[in-house]
Amino acid sequence: MKLTRQKGLKLLVVASLVLAMMTGSGCIKTAVRTGVHLSAVPVMDMMMASLLDSPSSALLKDGMASNVLLVTALAEMDPANQGLLSKTCFLYTAYGMMVEDQDPAYAVELYTIAKGYGMRSLQCDKAFAKGMAEGRKIPELTGALGEKYMETLCWTGLAYGLYLMQNMDDPMALMDMPDCVAMVQRSMDLDDTYMFGVGKAFMGGYYAMLPEFLGLGGGPDASKAMFEEARKVSDGKFLMVDVFEARFLSTYVDDQDRFDLLLNRVIEADSSALSGGEGLNDLAKVKAEYFLSIKDTLF
Repeated sequence: MKLTRQKGLKLLVVASLVLAMMTGSGCIKTAVRTGVHLSAVPVMDMMMASLLDSPSSALLKDGMASNVLLVTALAEMDPANQGLLSKTCFLYTAYGMMVEDQDPAYAVELYTIAKGYGMRSLQCDKAFAKGMAEGRKIPELTGALGEKYMETLCWTGLAYGLYLMQNMDDPMALMDMPDCVAMVQRSMDLDDTYMFGVGKAFMGGYYAMLPEFLGLGGGPDASKAMFEEARKVSDGKFLMVDVFEARFLSTYVDDQDRFDLLLNRVIEADSSALSGGEGLNDLAKVKAEYFLSIKDTLF
């Protein structure tokens, strides 16, 4: 395999960080104190871009586990760095999605940690932090957050929502639903195409679970429309949209034919068709196979 200059630089940077972690944290702490930490967020972006485009969900999962530890350490060494806190929230949320089918309890733990880092990142905004300290509700505060917080809003909202999906029998957990929706919707206001439309895919699942008669924008029609919007973002190449629709909407309306069609389409699709998201698509295939294997319990 030919190692390009760009790939070589990525490997060198990542290797340097890992080596620093293995040989002691003193050099990292020194870098943080002297301002070198400002380069950490772009490095995290490079690492995650490489992970998400990996050609194997197993490789993605293994890589995510080690990088969660690395980024957590960096975030704790620089606890006021909004960008690092945001990346840490993303990694815990993404890792939770990878393990939730096999180990729901572990996923809940990961989502809980993700929520914590996400809220710390959002509270780097002084007005948001002041509002929280005054006891104001999250939906009252998200509208003032700008582009800088778009990613944080998306992944903190998803961490909340995915946590709730694992705890649907807990009335106390459901009280957080307005918070997660407010965050995801605000992230979509800022950029509804982010991460191949993952916010729209989540909202499609949320609408499927929300009875139409509650008057909160939910129901099968709203869910179907949102999934179609999500699909348009990547021209149908982000396979997780089909997985979410099958799992939440098809099961809700008892459409087994649509369930089979969507998940088999995911399994047969070319993961590499989504530039920058091959690993995500491979993960979608794993989930599709899993949901097909437990179909009898979902209908």
